[in-house]
Amino acid sequence: RGKATGWIGYTISKTERSFDDIEDGRWFPAVYDRRHDLSVVFNYELTKKLELGGAFVYGTGRWFTPYKSFYFVGGLLAPEYGPRNSAQLEAYHRFDISLTYTPKANKEKNFKSSWNFSVYNAYNRKNPFFIYYDANTNRSTGVTQLEAFKVTIFPIIPSITYNFKWNQKGN
Repeated sequence: RGKATGWIGYTISKTERSFDDIEDGRWFPAVYDRRHDLSVVFNYELTKKLELGGAFVYGTGRWFTPYKSFYFVGGLLAPEYGPRNSAQLEAYHRFDISLTYTPKANKEKNFKSSWNFSVYNAYNRKNPFFIYYDANTNRSTGVTQLEAFKVTIFPIIPSITYNFKWNQKGN
């Protein structure tokens, strides 16, 4: 209401799966199980032409099935997995900020426009999206080790957007 507006949304949920043919029917978290999901959005009208906006998003990490061990069969790496979806990535969170400039509408031409300057993931959080494994072999000792690598997506992304809208006269 007034110059300051916004909203808060929170969801708590639990999503599990079970299959008779997987781990003897043991229940495990679904890959898309997100126990906590929080969004906080805030807008503030600085002037009639300038609006500041911010959004904070938080969610618990994605579930995945880690490697337990590995062995070689015919020279090829054969992984042995741990229990299904028994590990979880770190929580996902980011803060987005924006400034929107809306010049006075041209009523004669039925034209409105605005400029939006925004920064997605303003504090450049490296949110993990998935993990992959790579085998490194020391040829002199013959020892092979698996190494896990986290892949992150969407670092800090600044953007500028121009929006416009016009109507035909009489509509």
